[in-house]
Order: sequence, then structure tokens, then C-alpha cells
Amino acid sequence: MSLLKPRENVGIFVSYRRADTAGYAGRLVDHLKNQFGQQVFFDVDSISPGANFHKVIEETFAKCGAVVILIGKRWLERDASMPPFGDSKDIITQEIRFAVESNLPIVPVLVDGATMPSESILPSQFATLSQLNAIDLRHTSFDRDLQAVREQLGEILGAAKATAIEKWFLKVFGPFFGSSFARISGGIVGFSVFGALWALVELAAAGIVISQQGLRGLFTPSLMDPEMLRLQAVWTAAFGAFLFGFLGRRSIRWWRHATVVMGVALAEIILAVLLAFAYVAQVPEARIMDLFDNKKITAAP
Repeated sequence: MSLLKPRENVGIFVSYRRADTAGYAGRLVDHLKNQFGQQVFFDVDSISPGANFHKVIEETFAKCGAVVILIGKRWLERDASMPPFGDSKDIITQEIRFAVESNLPIVPVLVDGATMPSESILPSQFATLSQLNAIDLRHTSFDRDLQAVREQLGEILGAAKATAIEKWFLKVFGPFFGSSFARISGGIVGFSVFGALWALVELAAAGIVISQQGLRGLFTPSLMDPEMLRLQAVWTAAFGAFLFGFLGRRSIRWWRHATVVMGVALAEIILAVLLAFAYVAQVPEARIMDLFDNKKITAAP
């Protein structure tokens, strides 16, 4: 995959039986949406009357890059009036068949002490499911087990590896924002790109003015805001780009772009700091705070 190519098919499909793991499914989906946004699908068995099931499920799976199968202690149990697992009329059977036919990675999640069904009791077309590595999801250790599910899905979908700072940030502030970051991640990365470009243009303009006026050219006004000093604009734009890039790394589609922008913004900040130190070192009676004093703005040549 190209470094800057947006990731496609980043949806997650959650398959479960209502009579078996409905409570866990709803709780799991809520948490997954906080990280992965609205591209988390489940409840295909609640398709509106009259809708073409095969068409809807095909369209849903076409958006997905991974499938989570919740397996409880009653996953294989069916009422006498219901089609058994393996029957083409059973919805869970159809969901798993679509996943297998679509070559989607499957993540089995064993709920509250359930065990992985053995190959001998699974339908022949799904016998290989028993060989998949499963993740336990227990009430007594839900948060820790949930993290394992998140990390596995992130690895499958190609998400960014969260740094220690990012993990701390998400743990502290995640509950306040819910899935907001994930829903608007594209816009967040767009803002970071705009900030980095703004800072870059201001730096280029500063270089031209400095070549004409010397370091006092740093007191010319910003191209975007005539009441702001040029170097002040660089710091504002670059810090904004870095912050939005940091938030944008939650996006599976755009985290690579966000990471590149963070690198560019950091370089712009460092260059602006070097210019500030050069000003203090070379201009008599100069102070760093002069570069934040809008009263010192001079006209550009």
C-alpha cells in the first residue's frame, strides 16, 4: 500500500445471535464506534421488511475489512422451529458465508467463558473456524479484553500504532468526545494539512523578506492576518497542524497523512524557533517577546 493512499474497506461487521450475546454486542459496538467511527455494522437481521437481504448484506460486507463473530455458550443452540447453524436460511450462517467468500479476516470473540466450537460439531463449510485464534471477552475484565479486540482489529485494518501519549489522551478525553473524532477524522486531517501549508507559505514569505530586510523582516505582517506578526503566524499554524494531525491519527483511512503532516509541522516549528533565536542573537537589545508584540508590525517592502 502506498504511504499516502487512503485505506479502503475499513468497516467492521459484528455478527452475533440475539438470544446468545445481544447485550455484549451492543456494548462492544458502542466502544468500537468510539475508535473506528460509524463504519461498524451489525443487526443485519433487522433489515426492513421487503428489503433484499442478499443485496443489503453484500453492500455492507463490501464496505468492511474485518468481521467480528461473537460466540457465546448458546451460539450453536437453536429452537426446534428455527433453522440450525449451517442451514442456508440461518442468518448467522449467511453472514459467515459472505465473510468467507469475501476473504475477510474473521476475529472470533468468546463471550463470558464460552469455548471455541470444535471442528467436529461445525458444519463442514465452516470447519476451519475452529482453527482461528479467538479473543476472550469477559464481564470481569471487559476493558482489558476490549483493548485486545481493538488492537487486533487495528492491526487487521492497518490503523496507526498508538503511542503512549495517544493512549493516555484517548483514555482521559475519549469518554467526553465519544465517536466525534472518528466521525470527522477526514475534516480533522484536512485542517491539519491547511495549517501546515499556511505555515509553509508564511515561512517562504519570511525568507524572501529576510533576504531583503534582514532579520527585522520578521516584523512584517502575516499574509493571512495583517494584525499578526509573520513568525507568530507560523507558530500558530504549525502548532494547529500538529494538534489536528495528532487527533487525525485516529482515522484508519487518513492516519498516514496525519503523521506526515505532524512531521512537517514539527519541522516548521523548529525552523521558526531557530529564526527567533537568530533574531535575539544578532539584533541588539532584541527580546523573544518582541516577536509576539503586534505593535511592532512594520510594512512589508
